Amino acid sequence: MRAPMERSSTRFGAHVSPKVLETFRIDPDDGRLTLLRRVDFEMADSYDIDVQAQDMGPNSMPAHCKVTVKVLDVNDNKPDVAVSLMAPGDEDVAFVTEAAALDTFVALVRVDDADSGLNGEVVCRLLGQGHFRLQKTHEKNYMILTNASLDREKRSEYSLTVIAEDRGTPSLSTVKHFTVQVQDENDNAPSFDKSRYEVFKAENNSPGAYLATLQASDPDLGANGQVSYSILESLVQGSSISTYVTVDPSTGALYALRTFDREELSQIYFLVQAKDSGNPPLSSNVSVILNVLDENDNRPVILAPPLWNHSAEVPVSRACRRWRAGDRHQGDGPGCWCQRRPFVPHHCGQ
Repeated sequence: MRAPMERSSTRFGAHVSPKVLETFRIDPDDGRLTLLRRVDFEMADSYDIDVQAQDMGPNSMPAHCKVTVKVLDVNDNKPDVAVSLMAPGDEDVAFVTEAAALDTFVALVRVDDADSGLNGEVVCRLLGQGHFRLQKTHEKNYMILTNASLDREKRSEYSLTVIAEDRGTPSLSTVKHFTVQVQDENDNAPSFDKSRYEVFKAENNSPGAYLATLQASDPDLGANGQVSYSILESLVQGSSISTYVTVDPSTGALYALRTFDREELSQIYFLVQAKDSGNPPLSSNVSVILNVLDENDNRPVILAPPLWNHSAEVPVSRACRRWRAGDRHQGDGPGCWCQRRPFVPHHCGQ
């Protein structure tokens, strides 16, 4: 058995911080220092502990020492990734116009890792379709920029992925997904479905008769893709084309404004314009050929000999002679022909 004066007691000094008391314990008999809870390098990388030991003899004097406990870092923290998309109200969607130039700013990326050394060194990369790239601007900051021209009509949305990976062993990584939506610009003029329209309409039509429908499309969105139709001003036999035909500005339907007469006008040529509502608007023109078809609406006319009251007097000596007749119809119309009817007298002379 040890003598009373050989026994000693070990304990924390009077100036030990509460954090040390919450984290460590000293066995008063053997002085063993143990943990009460787990330590975290990112919270505190070292602890300074004041320890006091005193024997049990009379008039004993305590001895003091300082114990420093250093916490070794392990790779226990994944990198933190923050993406600023400059899109109010939605942190997962970035917007960029299809007219954006090369290297247009899309988003800001900041990476961080609470670990130290290689465990805290982060490598960042961008996964996408090649239309965007990642550029490092500072030790922990990156910019996402456009890397190619964009066309909303070909692709309106891109899904991008940012991967941040530390250099620890084993390494830890964080993945961040977000979307880039391409905004529309008025970069497409309306396009007609035909390079030229040829319309056929029989003469003697009623004013307001339907002729045909022209169709133009515009792949842009909203007002940029809203198409209206109009007929470009021109003259037909000295009169405005607007007195012959009209077009519905919304549907592109063509209508006749007057009755056509092939014998007076067999063909009408004019231009129709399709214009979008963008700012500034874009437009395209198409030619329209209106062919007036013939109908048998004119009687033949005897041109010679001259007629009086629908008859002609011909001397007997000239009974055999040539008659001439005409018809205003053209092309594939019925034409005209003449027939001489024999004359039967009421009395026969010697």
